[in-house]
Amino acid sequence: MAPHTGFEDLRLDTDPVTLREIVADRQPLTAILDAVEEALDESADEDRAERSRLHGQQCVLLRLLGDLDGALVAGRLSLRYSGDDSALVTVAGVRLAHVHQWRGEYQVADGIYTQALEGAPDGYRSFACLHAGKSRYEQGDADAAIRHFENAVRLRTSGPADLLAAAEQALDAARRLKTDMDLSGL
Repeated sequence: MAPHTGFEDLRLDTDPVTLREIVADRQPLTAILDAVEEALDESADEDRAERSRLHGQQCVLLRLLGDLDGALVAGRLSLRYSGDDSALVTVAGVRLAHVHQWRGEYQVADGIYTQALEGAPDGYRSFACLHAGKSRYEQGDADAAIRHFENAVRLRTSGPADLLAAAEQALDAARRLKTDMDLSGL
């Protein structure tokens, strides 16, 4: 059975303008990262799915803590260990792309997001759409962001309320961006 690291319980607010997670207190993230790294030390090399999951958690935590180089390494390891499990590949790919996005490497990020979307199983497509949209949003491409966010909302209508709310928040932000861009052209 997979160890409980606390990552699954992590909830962060999202800035309504940047659409990035808000880290108000680094200490809980650091404590969870320590638990993830301890679980990695104890996990069997043969349990590829578990190692992919743990490296993926490490990737997210390091990104949130500002260690983008470490997050990049963890993201690559997560993808490497994901094997041919389409759900693991999608999650690992999105997390790796998110690091590239935060590094300002949008072309690389968008390429990985595209691959993740192409191979995403039904239950994971909304996750990939949301994050691909955030990349386009950061680049100021409101139309592409809106398309991704509309897809995420459509795919999440029957899912958990908090995930639907996150997609709707992103869609609202992209629509505001488009309105602002349209008004600036007057």
